[in-house]
Order: sequence, then C-alpha cells, then structure tokens
Amino acid sequence: MAIVYAMFEAAADCEAVVAALNRRTPERPSFPVQTHERSPLDGNFLPESATTTGENTVRGTAFGGVVGLGIGALGGATLDIMGLTVGIGALMGLLTGILSGLLAGMMAGTRLPKMALREAALPLGDGSAGKVLVTVEVGDSAHVETVEAELAEAGGADVGVC
Repeated sequence: MAIVYAMFEAAADCEAVVAALNRRTPERPSFPVQTHERSPLDGNFLPESATTTGENTVRGTAFGGVVGLGIGALGGATLDIMGLTVGIGALMGLLTGILSGLLAGMMAGTRLPKMALREAALPLGDGSAGKVLVTVEVGDSAHVETVEAELAEAGGADVGVC
C-alpha cells in the first residue's frame, strides 16, 4: 500500500477532490482520504501504511533474534544444566529473542508517521495558517499515478508518495 499526499492552501480548495476520490468510478475504486489541519500528525489516526510500525517490527525481530541466538548459544556452552546443549540453547535463545524483538519492535515508535508525511505536515503549524494536508491510502500501485494526477489537477502542491 502507498500513501499519496498533497498540500492545499485552504479546506475549500480540497473539498471537491476529497469527494471525488471517495466516490467509486468504473475506472477505479474509492479511496480512503484523510485531511489534516495541524502539525505534528497523530499516527494513531493514520492508516498502518502511513506509519513506521512495520519497519520497526522487522528491525526489532531481527535484532532480537540475533541477540537471543548469541545469548542462548553462550548459555548452552557455559551453563551446566542437564540436557542443555549449545544447539538447544541457541534454538531456545533464538525463539525467545525473536518473540521479544517482535514485541519490542511493535511497541517502539508505534504509530509514528513516516518521515515524508512528517516533513509534508510542517507547513500546517498549529492550524492557524489554514492549510490542509490531504492523505490518500492507495491499495493498488496501479492507481498511484491516477491519485497523484487528481490531487495535482485540483491544485494540490508538493504531491508525493510514501
């Protein structure tokens, strides 16, 4: 999934394109559209594809697996526990590390908007400028260019994809 975004000078400028993107046509499906008037963006209200949760989960899982494997192998080699071998210790450490890393990765930076969206939202400030950031979740990559074109035609500035 991709997030297509654009900045509009006023809420009235983007109302027509938001309605058009929400409407299903024979050429394309309807798209989930959100408007944001304040910065920083709250990741709790953004779709999963607009946040760094997935990246953090993969990193945490990999790091936890490597650390767990090392600790388990070291424990199997040095601890005198009946039936504990280096292989069993490494396997148990790997499994424990993967699960711990998965949990830590899901919690660390959870719901933090992607960097491109955070940068795009900076001109919003506290909302007094009247600008509006429109974000559109596009499930099929074949429709990304269509959404970009519609946002640009409606007067959206700084159209981007993340």
